[in-house]
Amino acid sequence: MSLEGARRVEKAISDDWHGRMLTHESRVSGHDDVRLDPERQIVAWLRVGMLMLEAPAELIGSFFPELGLFRWWWSGKENSIHIQPARLDEAFAHAQRADLRALLTRQHQLDNEEDAAMLCRLAAYFSHSTALLRQDVDDRINFYAVFAANTRAPIIPDRDVVRTLPPPAVAPVPQVDVPPPPVREPGRALLLPLVYLANNLVRQAFNDQASRALLIINVDISRDKARFFVTLVATTKDGDLGSVDTTRDLLDSAGNMLAEDARTGNGRWRKLVIRIDCEGEGASIGRCEVSA
Repeated sequence: MSLEGARRVEKAISDDWHGRMLTHESRVSGHDDVRLDPERQIVAWLRVGMLMLEAPAELIGSFFPELGLFRWWWSGKENSIHIQPARLDEAFAHAQRADLRALLTRQHQLDNEEDAAMLCRLAAYFSHSTALLRQDVDDRINFYAVFAANTRAPIIPDRDVVRTLPPPAVAPVPQVDVPPPPVREPGRALLLPLVYLANNLVRQAFNDQASRALLIINVDISRDKARFFVTLVATTKDGDLGSVDTTRDLLDSAGNMLAEDARTGNGRWRKLVIRIDCEGEGASIGRCEVSA
């Protein structure tokens, strides 16, 4: 089922989901602080330092606004033997039974955050979540499903929250313009999976007669949403030059590389050219050029 199909399903369950959210909001009405512990998978709502509600919370997925890329929590961990069972497993089990492919595709190229939130609402709904929590973290927006919240009696905080006098005025902190991080070549460890996949595509297209290949990734940041484009061309030992179709796997691999490269702190570059030596048993990176 396509993304449009997922929107139709989300519309069908919207009333039920809205009711769940209203119930949750009534339980935390008046809160002034939300604290999320991703390691312990716990979220707490507080009012003037006192606990109102604490509940389990699991990461559903992350949206990278700059890249327009959404990734499920399990993306990249499909073959890991250390992956932990999760309440969200029920949502993906339902997606398999109902052929809801939008929940089974490990990442999506989306136009906006609203589509990412829509996908997360579906996953939260089918995992019997009671609420959805949004969190901004560095270069991404994380969405968490909240489960089986349990109320507690208010806890007196360690700090004094009652004041007889207003706090003294605090001098404003001057705003300092932070320069963008410098642009450098992405790490070879990030590029190798992409190069390996590109080499396999070239070998299939040229019947193992290719000698060199050129993989070009352009990042368009002229609009408020970044987009990337992948071009793959190769030449044979006889000098013939041809293009290779860009597959979904190649786009997914490029998207993973871009996200991981941004996470390492690299500046946002506009163009990456990877020259690949296709001769021999494997592939090697002949030269890599990056343009800011």
